Amino acid sequence: MDATTLKEIEETLAQLTLEEKISLLAGKDFWRTVPLPEKQIPSIKVSDGPSGARGDTFSGGQKAAFFPSGILMGATFNPELAYETGELLSEEVRAKSASVLLAPTACCHRSPLGGRNFESYSEDPLLSGKMASGYIRGVQSRGIAATMKHFVANEQETWRLYVDETIDETTLREIYLKPFEIAMREGQPWAIMTAYNIINGVHCDSHPLALKQVLRGEWNYEGLVMSDWFGCNSMVESLLAGLDLEMPGPARKRPIKEFVEAAEKDESVRKAIDDSARRILTLIAKVGKWKDMTPEAPEYSRNDPETGKLIRRAGGEGTVLLKNEGKTLPLQPGSLKKVAFIGPNAKATVAGGGGSANLEPNYLTQPYETFVTAIKEINGDIEVPWVQGCIIDRWVPNIDVEGGFCRVGGPDSEAGLFLEWFRGYEATGEPVATTVFKTSNAFLWDSRPTSISPSEEFSVRFSGQISVPEDGKYNISLSTITASKLYLNGELLIDNWDFKERGNLMMNVGSEEVVKTIELKKGEWYPILVHNSSIWPKDSPRDPPMEEIGALGIRLGVAPVYDNAVLIAEAADAVKDADAVVIVVGLNNEWESESYDRSDTKLPNNQDDLIEEIAKVNQNVIVVNQSGAPVDMPWAENSNVKAIVQAWYAGQEAGHVIADVLLGKQNPSGKLPLTFPIKVQDNPSYLYFPGRDQKVEYTEKLMVGYRYYDTENVQTRFPFGYGLSYSTFSIGEPSLSTAELTEGQTFTANVDVSNTSNVAGAEVVQLYVKRPASTSSIKRPVKELKGFKKVHLGTGETATANITVDDKSLGIWSTEAGKWVVEAGDYEVLIGTSSVQDELKPAGKITVKAAWSWI
Repeated sequence: MDATTLKEIEETLAQLTLEEKISLLAGKDFWRTVPLPEKQIPSIKVSDGPSGARGDTFSGGQKAAFFPSGILMGATFNPELAYETGELLSEEVRAKSASVLLAPTACCHRSPLGGRNFESYSEDPLLSGKMASGYIRGVQSRGIAATMKHFVANEQETWRLYVDETIDETTLREIYLKPFEIAMREGQPWAIMTAYNIINGVHCDSHPLALKQVLRGEWNYEGLVMSDWFGCNSMVESLLAGLDLEMPGPARKRPIKEFVEAAEKDESVRKAIDDSARRILTLIAKVGKWKDMTPEAPEYSRNDPETGKLIRRAGGEGTVLLKNEGKTLPLQPGSLKKVAFIGPNAKATVAGGGGSANLEPNYLTQPYETFVTAIKEINGDIEVPWVQGCIIDRWVPNIDVEGGFCRVGGPDSEAGLFLEWFRGYEATGEPVATTVFKTSNAFLWDSRPTSISPSEEFSVRFSGQISVPEDGKYNISLSTITASKLYLNGELLIDNWDFKERGNLMMNVGSEEVVKTIELKKGEWYPILVHNSSIWPKDSPRDPPMEEIGALGIRLGVAPVYDNAVLIAEAADAVKDADAVVIVVGLNNEWESESYDRSDTKLPNNQDDLIEEIAKVNQNVIVVNQSGAPVDMPWAENSNVKAIVQAWYAGQEAGHVIADVLLGKQNPSGKLPLTFPIKVQDNPSYLYFPGRDQKVEYTEKLMVGYRYYDTENVQTRFPFGYGLSYSTFSIGEPSLSTAELTEGQTFTANVDVSNTSNVAGAEVVQLYVKRPASTSSIKRPVKELKGFKKVHLGTGETATANITVDDKSLGIWSTEAGKWVVEAGDYEVLIGTSSVQDELKPAGKITVKAAWSWI
């Protein structure tokens, strides 16, 4: 930033009254900061990420590019690719007239059950920090602010607003703070978002160690720190700890009158107000909005072909080939007559997990359609039958609007449902505002008309007509945040006015889903209407933030009744004569989401049964799994399951990515960024996740992920860093640039990597360090990842991978000294292509003759 702008920021700050400065320290509304037009201070807009830029409407908003989830990007082991992704994400943010992207998410995976694991990169802090840094640099290279989150240790969704985590300082610093530390140094994010949780008795938004001592003190961070939405828990304490901005607005914990009174009594509060206001003004300048009072432009969808190409390429690079017996993959269509393509996700458009990472995508691709198109371009005579296999819906699916089964009114009306806002509880009279929703999932926490106050009585009508594809029994479901009734054909079908229980829908504030089963006929159009009032049922759990903002929410579902046992039997019968069977299984945004954790690691709703039954009748089974975290694979050793592909969540190009990998159009080069245990009970956090009585102890300490499995010799299904390829590679003998390390120096490991096949591909070279016996009182892992390099090689090509490690990477936290320490001794450097100990090659030893420390 130039000297002139810095001077103007100081001059503007000096002109502001105390009240004006305080007004800047909380949002204007859900997605914007407070403007002060008379002082030429504009409002800037933020947008949720990390898988795209959703804009200012949580559901039913403008369409946007849907990028791969963080876990897939972590599997690429390619920070440069994260940078490319960040560059295009910045353009998506501009299309939503925003200046700040609320991403990346870079928390470490403590447990495979974490509901938001799919958003983050890895169980390893180095990989997480490196990938986050690439993402941040890419976003900010084009003048958009990245907001690294959630600071810190947001490793579970259960009781997420108030769970108290007991974490020792060594573990906090070496595992959970470490990704942020790396990104501070290498990515330099312009903003940070605090987490909801409590650490050792103190909320993260006012944590003296994490925020004040480490972030603001040791790391000298001068960027903006904002709260997670409704995650500011105090007025003065959070300010003095270093929290600049309460979100969303208007202020809940930072009312101007009370804040002025506190500031007038305490000079330290006045100084902190100045510091926070300065950081807000600085961010406005960094994103190019200084004194720019241009009205906010309407949001729009870019739908850029180049973005789609990058998403597709990233998807292939992050896909992990877990098993490939007899070179089953890629498929050779010319030698095949019939490939059955089945499973619950075969015709599903599974792009990502649920919660704030979700958005309205520009388009979606499903595996079956893209596979059929691609394989028939090679062999037009091949048969590709589809069979459902089983259904994995956690809740009754939303009404199929795009499929033509829902319209606003009569025969010529548009597809969708009509939403009307009214004053009063009864939803009668003239509507205040109306809109058409293209989905039956209307989360209305940020959509209330500004003319209606959240404190007054109001209501909505959500109405239209529905039809069904076949005669039969159908489930119709309703979940709402507040009192509601559903009418079908003018008759009351579901009375949800006085519900008592809340479930996981709509960020845990929606009621438990109420389901009714009725007979419906094909060709008939059935009027459907939901009356939803702002009344909070007196016996249901309250949610003060949602009440304060006047949140409403409606989720309607319609789907045929099914029997998975029948569907599995039909599938087994249909694939007996197929040359190969592709089964697409996994999870989706109902099973993995913000607001709740998984209860186990099993594939839900009979998917294991489906795979086992298919493997009984066909000897060439290929399983494609879509999930953002490990799932049990009890059939992995089945000799008839020839190949396993971990496809993660690949965004809007997910279908194309799967087809590309199956047919060899893309050579998968992903490596597991987390460990797949044989069963969830093997995970070191199992007995202490998610805790009890809203408390959790991190008893495993440093033994997170592969650190535990390797140290304790616990067998895994698939280890950290593992992944196959259609290419074959050989790794030469590694060497080190030096045998001794002193303070301020680096060392480099060099190793030749050769592609010994006739298929171009990429290999990830990984560097692990075994440290000397430590004087630390905490148990330490047998080895840790300290560097990696992805090498892309053509057929027969050889290249040298150079991995440089700095002196601070060997440091451990000494609670006794209150410092980082590099202990004297011999450090063994190991090189390989996964974390498997027996397959690692020794590169040599690095000797540290004299210890050093820093803070």
